[in-house]
Amino acid sequence: MATVVFVGVTTGSSLVHQAMTAWQPILGMACNVRGVDIALDADDDTYIRFLDDLLRDDSAAGAVITTHKVRVLQAGRSLFAELDPLALACEEVNAIRRTPDGLRGWARDPVSVGRVTDQIWPESEGEVLCLGAGGTARALAQYLLTTRVSVRFVCADPIRSSVEQLAQTAGRPVTGHVGDGPWDDLIEAAPPGSLIVNATGMGKDRPGSPITGRTRFPPRAVVWELNYRGNLEFLDQARIQARSSKLQVHDGWQLFCHGWAAALCAVLDLPDDDKLGDRFTQATQSLRPGVA
Repeated sequence: MATVVFVGVTTGSSLVHQAMTAWQPILGMACNVRGVDIALDADDDTYIRFLDDLLRDDSAAGAVITTHKVRVLQAGRSLFAELDPLALACEEVNAIRRTPDGLRGWARDPVSVGRVTDQIWPESEGEVLCLGAGGTARALAQYLLTTRVSVRFVCADPIRSSVEQLAQTAGRPVTGHVGDGPWDDLIEAAPPGSLIVNATGMGKDRPGSPITGRTRFPPRAVVWELNYRGNLEFLDQARIQARSSKLQVHDGWQLFCHGWAAALCAVLDLPDDDKLGDRFTQATQSLRPGVA
């Protein structure tokens, strides 16, 4: 049986442990997940020890990284024998395979984020407002700004270097806002039909929301909370207004399934399959939070 190491902050509460049972027949192989928790403020040595341990762990096929995608590469770049072009472009890894030649790393988030975005916001032009500039935000910017020439990307984050790194990854101009929020003014200035994304981690890794309850979303906006578990205050704020403003509101479950599908293809050396995430989603509908 293949063992995939799962690196996050609170991996024990992730539904992937249950989902994998439903996904194994789709993958056509036995597979289990072993969680490793790393604190958000971990130092470089913590990531280096993790990669050293993974390299020596003959029971592991590789690893799927969630919260620590950027930091793993920053701290442990020298421990990778090979990185794929997207990992180099986005400066992150979220899938690692152990090979006889060493560790190979991939950035599969631009692939999985792109597949979900194409389904929920297929517009060829318009504005994207992304609250947060971490790894998934970079993946979203990289995908949209290399595939949709008329999209305008706006990003807000408390850390200036994160906004600058996102703009560098995107390779096209990005309107950046640096500050602590709340970002009500950015939401209310977004044009109708915009894609509005909570990529801050607030509502899952940290409590709260990047906006207040007084914020008015623009009409016909597509609102995307990237998380699927936690108190998800931002998601609730959008749902309250969904009917009156004709919003489309999405949580992170579809991205969760597509993210694992894309990463597992790399880790387990399987052919890439752009429909695998949809099959994963269908097979685990009963696990989705909020589904009776």
